[in-house]
Amino acid sequence: MQRSEGRLAGFERTKAYDLAAALPLIAWYLFGLVKQAPLTGVRINDTLRGTISLLDFLQLIALLGSFILIFLLVYVLLTRSVPQRKAKGGLPRAVAICGSFLGNGFLYLKPAPLSLPTQILADVLIIASTVGSLVVLSRLGASFSMMPEARKLVTGGPYAVVRHPLYLAELVGVSGLVVQFQQPWALLLGVGVFALLYWRSEFEEGVLLAAYPEYEAYRRNTPRFIPYFF
Repeated sequence: MQRSEGRLAGFERTKAYDLAAALPLIAWYLFGLVKQAPLTGVRINDTLRGTISLLDFLQLIALLGSFILIFLLVYVLLTRSVPQRKAKGGLPRAVAICGSFLGNGFLYLKPAPLSLPTQILADVLIIASTVGSLVVLSRLGASFSMMPEARKLVTGGPYAVVRHPLYLAELVGVSGLVVQFQQPWALLLGVGVFALLYWRSEFEEGVLLAAYPEYEAYRRNTPRFIPYFF
């Protein structure tokens, strides 16, 4: 029995296991890409015909950015390093999964009627979120993980400004979604996403502190989400 448990523990530290664990997330991202493809094609055709409106053009930018982001996410999931330490227990993993997918709840809400300036604001927030995520992921690279895991300590680039810049980018995008959908449910959903991301960051920091003693000084001198504030 001990030998079997030892083999399993050894397998969990291999790249093969890490790839197997990443496959469901990769499939989910690719499913989202397929769902977005028809609308993206329509907006590209409108652009080529010269009949696209300002709002539809902003939507096209967001869609193309989403495509690039999905491809980058799949790439880092396939090439990332094996974790050096993982959070123990099921709760950190449950929080990570809920925090990652709760935002999909916006798809089940009714769109709210918006003025042109408000719609533009929402689109700009979503585009800014995508661009920010691309910048952070390009810096994070092989350290990316959905679960609370320590793969490599990154403190430069966006991480020199806040401890969780990828979550900050996600919250900017969620703010754009909150504006666009039925209230008060969209606001409640947005608050729920923020609460889960905060909880998720607590678990992640616990793992990083255990793996990298120098993380304590970094955490003490770097805000969590908002530069110079929080």
